Amino acid sequence: MDRPGRYNVERSCLRCHQRKVRCDKRSPCGSCVRANTACQYPGPNRVKRRAPKVTQTDVMARLESLERSIAALLGDRSLHVDREANSTNAPAPAAESPSSNAMSPTDTTTDQSAHDGLLVDDGRYINEQLLSRVLENEKDLRSATNTPRSDAISVRRPPTLKAEGLLINRFVEVGDLQALHPGQWQATQLWQDFLIYIDPVIKLLHVPSMQPRIFAAINRPQDAPADLHALLFAIYLGAATRMLAEDPTKEQKLLEACQYQKGLELALCYSNFLESPTLTSLQAISIYQTCLRYYNSGRAGWTLRGLVIRAAQSIGIHRDGKHFKLTPLECELRRRLWWHLCSADSRAVEDHGVGITGRGEFSDTGFPANIDDRHLSPTATVAPESQACWTEMTVSLITTIANQKRLELHRALTSNAPGKRPAEIVQGVKTHIYDAYVRHGDPNIPIQRHGMLLGEILMVKMEMYVHQKDLQTRGAAVPAAERREMQARTLDVACQALERTNELFTDELLHGYRWLSSTYMPYFILTYILWHLCVYPMGLHVERAWRGVNLIFEMTEDPLWPDPGPKWAIITRLRDKALHIRRTQSATEQAAQSVETPSIDAEQGGPAVESFFNFVNWDMGMIGFPDWTGLTQSVDITGFEHLLDSEL
Repeated sequence: MDRPGRYNVERSCLRCHQRKVRCDKRSPCGSCVRANTACQYPGPNRVKRRAPKVTQTDVMARLESLERSIAALLGDRSLHVDREANSTNAPAPAAESPSSNAMSPTDTTTDQSAHDGLLVDDGRYINEQLLSRVLENEKDLRSATNTPRSDAISVRRPPTLKAEGLLINRFVEVGDLQALHPGQWQATQLWQDFLIYIDPVIKLLHVPSMQPRIFAAINRPQDAPADLHALLFAIYLGAATRMLAEDPTKEQKLLEACQYQKGLELALCYSNFLESPTLTSLQAISIYQTCLRYYNSGRAGWTLRGLVIRAAQSIGIHRDGKHFKLTPLECELRRRLWWHLCSADSRAVEDHGVGITGRGEFSDTGFPANIDDRHLSPTATVAPESQACWTEMTVSLITTIANQKRLELHRALTSNAPGKRPAEIVQGVKTHIYDAYVRHGDPNIPIQRHGMLLGEILMVKMEMYVHQKDLQTRGAAVPAAERREMQARTLDVACQALERTNELFTDELLHGYRWLSSTYMPYFILTYILWHLCVYPMGLHVERAWRGVNLIFEMTEDPLWPDPGPKWAIITRLRDKALHIRRTQSATEQAAQSVETPSIDAEQGGPAVESFFNFVNWDMGMIGFPDWTGLTQSVDITGFEHLLDSEL
């Protein structure tokens, strides 16, 4: 009898594996020969492949490769810009069309003055011009950036979710993805909660085509691809976050959120997200990042947004799908994703005080259409037209268009190029957003009320910026009485913005969306109001301003409120200064009434402070409304800081 040969496999034969006995892995094996039974081995397709290990070196190498690719694209863009500049027949883009290419190669804008930024003691880099220059000159505000959370708000809960697992996951080898899924009935309930409270404000999915895939994955998770698993866990995390915001004391919901986060990280790792991102995996991580704000206001979210934008660019999301002859459904989903990433990145700039220079990277992705999902079919070959009514996309479009118009407004205010006047831009976007979207809303319907209020806040912030820029530009040429009137008018607009923001936080009808709105601190509005109160401690609208400031501090300092972020300590110190100046001014006035001594004008706040304030350039920067951006290098703030320090 011939001696059985060695079979080149690593697994036991099927019979030995079933009996759980040692197999010599010959063909046939000794155990099957003794039992006189057929010996069979599993085919190669039965071998379970392990996901490749991703090391930190791999991550850095892939990021460097993406950076080189983007740099090459930017080189082509620069050549394209030069050619466009030499062309005299290039048509002007439509100003108000929601389907126009809102981010063009000509969007690149150079800041008025260069600044190296500042490294604070904890290693954080800040280059918002006014913030970094103030921190350089004022040690107590600078020290606030390093104040431990326990010193600032002793009872606030620490960050509960960390994002490092997306890059390096220690549980890949042992993680059981299916075991992390909730039960089928619970998963169905989480999906329904997502449709009511998450999907309307993060409109990335096409529900009619996605829902069958969702239910199929819930019923048979073993058959679902890894990127769909990631989307499922993102949906579960979103719903759990909303429920936790309703009652932050529910420890079970927090444990579930941690479980869903782990599942999402494992699924993204199994899907090889960094090397092969897909539209589905990008949708999943975009939803995850929005939810992460509720748990963690640190820099991880800022860092990950850059990674996700690069991943999206690597599969061409920044190019409109019509160039690739994609279906109308695919084009719309890509547009929704790209503009969500742009809007979220704009907000992250304001949160962390890091301005982006050169945010003119080429993109020709059009705005999504203002339609309901039912108007878009997977089999459609003709793109649907935008509807003149309130749709499921309206809230997202209001935010997207307002963000892009802010860039146009910034260019008009910081350059001498001919074009529309700033007031015309603001009025144009207000008219467009009202006519196209807001006028169709019903304030009795929660999501429509939310969108209408959000649109009003964004418009008032733009108007507030134009008012202050106008005052700064006209400077000392304006008589004192008129200057005080202009300042009062600007404070009035700022108070409107803060009051609408507080309404977004406190309106009971909008309670279901507070999980998201409570994570967006109005830094720009608070900064302007507090600086105004430092300079003009008394006067018109001052009491109204303090009511708004006190209300938002009462909410934010509630230990169950989401962490307002690393810049909150600076805002707190600034409020303390404004309070001290207010009390000092009141005491001075009382003393002046009892003895005949000269006092500081209650409305002007003193000539030294007023001189500084008149020349502060409140530019909003390249993206969003950074709260401290735009102090030109020619402004000497030392005298102002010395004045405040002497008062304290």
